Amino acid sequence: MTSITLTAISYDLAGAVAATGISEDSIRAAIQSGDLVANYVGAKATKPILRAIELDAWIASLPTDRGGRRMRLR
Repeated sequence: MTSITLTAISYDLAGAVAATGISEDSIRAAIQSGDLVANYVGAKATKPILRAIELDAWIASLPTDRGGRRMRLR
C-alpha cells in the first residue's frame, strides 16, 4: 500500500500562525499593509485564507538581521 502525504496549500489565520510562529497581529498587519496577499472566502468573502506560497514569499522578504534591515546576498 502506498502512502501519500498532503502538504497544505493554504491556511486560515490560526493555521498560518501555527505554521509560521508569527503572531496573528503581525500577519493581519502585513495583510493590511499589502505586504502579504490574502484571498477571502465565506458567504461575504470576509475570511482570509493565506496561500502557503504567499506566506513563504512574505517570510523571505522579512529582514535578516535584528536591526530590521534586509542583508544583501553576495
